[in-house]
Amino acid sequence: MPIEIRPYDKPLGAEISGINLSKDLSGATFKEVYQAFIDYKVLIFREQDITPQNHLEISQRFGPLERLYAEDQRVEGFPDIAILSNEVVDGKHIGVVAAGDFWHSDISYREETSLATFLYGLKIPNIGGDTEFADMQNGYSTLSEEIKGRIKNLKGIHQASKLGNKRVEVTRPGAVEYYKKQSTIENICHPLVRTHPISGRLGLYLSPRFTIGIEGMDETNADPLLDLLFNHVTEEKNIYQHKWRLGDFVLWDNRCVNHRACGGYGVDDIRLLHRTSTKGDKPYFNGG
Repeated sequence: MPIEIRPYDKPLGAEISGINLSKDLSGATFKEVYQAFIDYKVLIFREQDITPQNHLEISQRFGPLERLYAEDQRVEGFPDIAILSNEVVDGKHIGVVAAGDFWHSDISYREETSLATFLYGLKIPNIGGDTEFADMQNGYSTLSEEIKGRIKNLKGIHQASKLGNKRVEVTRPGAVEYYKKQSTIENICHPLVRTHPISGRLGLYLSPRFTIGIEGMDETNADPLLDLLFNHVTEEKNIYQHKWRLGDFVLWDNRCVNHRACGGYGVDDIRLLHRTSTKGDKPYFNGG
């Protein structure tokens, strides 16, 4: 059965049908999927029935895996798969609660950032639980030429910890100690405009969650510019909002996409996702 790629009526996002991800993807099929990943940035596969081993094998086709979160927040026997969930077993959450609740690109606070993230929906709440995605390339291309000129040689300052970032707050239960430990990670600077290493397209590379300032610029001048960019890229015209269904497998390109978990579900309305991430490279701007 040939695969079908159906782009959404948004600047990013496409649904792919005709693939059973529990089976190995042939070289030719994977080549189509990978090109769609570059073209549409967010890919959705519906009604999938995959094992943790399948999940790993799919993710590894895109690059080396990144191990995240604490050991007790990972799938037993599969330490490269993290659990995102509000479910409680024996009085303890089985995974990370309230993960990704502010706009961000994964691991942007490191010199070598994240390439792709993969989520698989095992339990979906009746209300809420959506994930939003922002197209950073469309966000850049729709800026005025005046703003493009102002930011093309600037670098954003990225910080791992939420503590000290005035645009976010700590909402995850018991997370203050976690973020105190993250405060020991040194800030890193990345270009505000990033060149995609495969497509060559330019996109904004910043987020309210991790970008706290602009290198060489005081807050008085940096904050209005950052707020302008944050507000612009998260306008509805740049957004795809994913409404999860059971069995959805969703992946996206962190080099050109911001995302956030929308929340909105009750304590007893269970959301359970498995997550993997692949290691990426150092962001750069080629002066285009």
